[in-house]
Amino acid sequence: MKSNFPKYMLGILAVSGSLLLLSSFNLKKEKCNKEKMLQQAYPKLKQFTLIQDYPFYLRKKKKNDPVEYSKQIVTLNRGIRYKFYAIRNEEYDGVPIVSIFNNEKQEFLIGSTYSTNLKRFYEEIEFECKTTGNYCLSFSFLDGVEGCGLGIYSSLVKE
Repeated sequence: MKSNFPKYMLGILAVSGSLLLLSSFNLKKEKCNKEKMLQQAYPKLKQFTLIQDYPFYLRKKKKNDPVEYSKQIVTLNRGIRYKFYAIRNEEYDGVPIVSIFNNEKQEFLIGSTYSTNLKRFYEEIEFECKTTGNYCLSFSFLDGVEGCGLGIYSSLVKE
Protein backbone atom coordinates (compact mmCIF):
# COMPACT_ATOMS: atom_id res chain seq x y z
CA MET A 1 0.00 0.00 0.00
CA LYS A 2 1.46 3.33 -1.08
CA SER A 3 1.20 6.36 1.20
CA ASN A 4 -0.36 9.54 -0.17
CA PHE A 5 1.81 11.62 2.18
CA PRO A 6 4.44 13.48 0.08
CA LYS A 7 8.09 12.80 0.97
CA TYR A 8 8.94 16.50 1.14
CA MET A 9 6.36 16.89 3.93
CA LEU A 10 8.32 14.36 6.03
CA GLY A 11 11.39 16.58 5.64
CA ILE A 12 9.42 19.68 6.63
CA LEU A 13 8.03 17.88 9.70
CA ALA A 14 11.52 16.71 10.72
CA VAL A 15 12.98 20.23 10.42
CA SER A 16 9.99 21.74 12.27
CA GLY A 17 10.37 19.23 15.10
CA SER A 18 14.11 19.97 15.38
CA LEU A 19 13.46 23.72 15.51
CA LEU A 20 10.81 23.23 18.19
CA LEU A 21 13.23 21.22 20.36
CA LEU A 22 15.99 23.77 19.80
CA SER A 23 13.70 26.66 20.74
CA SER A 24 12.62 24.92 23.96
CA PHE A 25 16.32 24.41 24.81
CA ASN A 26 16.96 28.12 24.18
CA LEU A 27 13.96 29.08 26.35
CA LYS A 28 15.40 27.06 29.23
CA LYS A 29 18.82 28.61 28.69
CA GLU A 30 17.29 32.12 28.63
CA LYS A 31 16.02 31.55 32.19
CA CYS A 32 19.71 31.53 33.10
CA ASN A 33 19.77 35.22 34.11
CA LYS A 34 23.38 36.39 34.54
CA GLU A 35 22.51 39.79 36.03
CA LYS A 36 20.49 38.32 38.89
CA MET A 37 23.29 35.88 39.75
CA LEU A 38 25.90 38.64 39.50
CA GLN A 39 24.01 40.63 42.15
CA GLN A 40 24.25 37.57 44.43
CA ALA A 41 27.97 37.23 43.69
CA TYR A 42 29.10 40.73 44.74
CA PRO A 43 28.61 40.36 48.52
CA LYS A 44 30.69 37.15 48.52
CA LEU A 45 33.69 38.98 47.04
CA LYS A 46 34.37 40.78 50.33
CA GLN A 47 37.88 42.29 49.97
CA PHE A 48 38.53 40.45 46.67
CA THR A 49 38.30 42.12 43.25
CA LEU A 50 36.19 40.51 40.53
CA ILE A 51 38.40 39.62 37.57
CA GLN A 52 35.93 37.68 35.43
CA ASP A 53 32.55 35.99 35.63
CA TYR A 54 31.63 32.92 33.59
CA PRO A 55 27.95 32.13 33.05
CA PHE A 56 27.37 28.45 32.32
CA TYR A 57 24.38 26.28 31.50
CA LEU A 58 24.54 22.50 31.19
CA ARG A 59 21.79 20.10 30.20
CA LYS A 60 20.96 17.00 32.22
CA LYS A 61 23.37 14.19 31.46
CA LYS A 62 22.12 11.07 29.74
CA LYS A 63 22.02 7.86 31.77
CA ASN A 64 25.36 6.30 30.78
CA ASP A 65 27.21 9.47 29.77
CA PRO A 66 29.86 11.14 31.94
CA VAL A 67 28.99 14.39 33.72
CA GLU A 68 29.39 17.36 31.35
CA TYR A 69 31.44 20.36 32.31
CA SER A 70 32.36 23.75 30.97
CA LYS A 71 35.99 24.76 31.19
CA GLN A 72 37.80 28.07 31.12
CA ILE A 73 41.54 28.67 30.92
CA VAL A 74 42.83 31.41 33.23
CA THR A 75 46.30 32.81 33.83
CA LEU A 76 47.29 33.06 37.49
CA ASN A 77 50.30 34.91 38.83
CA ARG A 78 52.68 33.77 41.54
CA GLY A 79 52.18 35.43 44.92
CA ILE A 80 48.57 36.52 44.28
CA ARG A 81 45.69 35.20 46.39
CA TYR A 82 42.70 34.04 44.33
CA LYS A 83 39.13 33.10 45.16
CA PHE A 84 36.81 31.03 42.93
CA TYR A 85 33.17 30.20 43.56
CA ALA A 86 29.87 29.68 41.77
CA ILE A 87 26.41 31.16 42.13
CA ARG A 88 23.45 28.85 41.55
CA ASN A 89 20.38 29.91 39.61
CA GLU A 90 17.53 28.83 41.89
CA GLU A 91 15.23 28.11 38.92
CA TYR A 92 17.26 24.95 38.24
CA ASP A 93 17.95 21.88 40.35
CA GLY A 94 21.66 21.69 39.51
CA VAL A 95 24.11 22.44 42.33
CA PRO A 96 27.25 23.99 40.80
CA ILE A 97 30.76 22.70 41.37
CA VAL A 98 33.91 24.71 40.61
CA SER A 99 37.20 22.87 40.25
CA ILE A 100 40.65 24.18 39.37
CA PHE A 101 43.31 22.10 37.65
CA ASN A 102 47.00 22.70 37.01
CA ASN A 103 46.53 22.85 33.21
CA GLU A 104 44.06 22.48 30.32
CA LYS A 105 44.59 18.69 30.25
CA GLN A 106 43.27 18.62 33.83
CA GLU A 107 46.13 16.40 35.01
CA PHE A 108 46.12 17.48 38.66
CA LEU A 109 43.21 18.77 40.74
CA ILE A 110 44.29 21.75 42.85
CA GLY A 111 40.94 22.35 44.54
CA SER A 112 37.18 21.95 44.25
CA THR A 113 34.05 23.25 45.91
CA TYR A 114 32.90 19.62 46.26
CA SER A 115 34.74 16.74 47.91
CA THR A 116 33.66 13.42 46.38
CA ASN A 117 35.30 11.49 49.24
CA LEU A 118 33.51 13.42 51.99
CA LYS A 119 30.40 14.20 49.88
CA ARG A 120 30.67 17.75 51.17
CA PHE A 121 30.31 21.17 49.54
CA TYR A 122 32.50 24.19 50.21
CA GLU A 123 31.51 27.80 49.55
CA GLU A 124 34.66 28.69 47.64
CA ILE A 125 38.23 27.84 46.68
CA GLU A 126 40.76 30.33 48.01
CA PHE A 127 44.51 29.93 47.61
CA GLU A 128 47.77 31.77 46.95
CA CYS A 129 49.28 30.89 43.59
CA LYS A 130 52.80 29.42 43.86
CA THR A 131 53.59 29.26 40.11
CA THR A 132 52.64 31.70 37.34
CA GLY A 133 50.92 29.90 34.49
CA ASN A 134 47.72 28.81 32.80
CA TYR A 135 45.23 26.91 34.91
CA CYS A 136 41.89 25.32 34.02
CA LEU A 137 38.62 26.17 35.76
CA SER A 138 35.96 23.50 35.39
CA PHE A 139 32.25 24.17 36.03
CA SER A 140 29.78 21.31 36.42
CA PHE A 141 26.66 20.29 38.35
CA LEU A 142 26.45 17.55 40.97
CA ASP A 143 25.34 14.23 39.43
CA GLY A 144 24.97 15.83 35.99
CA VAL A 145 21.68 17.51 36.83
CA GLU A 146 20.57 20.33 34.51
CA GLY A 147 21.66 23.65 35.86
CA CYS A 148 22.60 27.25 35.36
CA GLY A 149 25.32 29.04 37.27
CA LEU A 150 27.80 31.85 37.33
CA GLY A 151 31.46 31.09 37.99
CA ILE A 152 33.43 33.84 39.73
CA TYR A 153 37.19 34.42 39.39
CA SER A 154 38.60 37.06 41.75
CA SER A 155 41.87 38.13 43.30
CA LEU A 156 43.10 39.91 46.38
CA VAL A 157 45.18 42.90 45.38
CA LYS A 158 47.94 43.71 47.87
CA GLU A 159 48.68 47.40 48.32
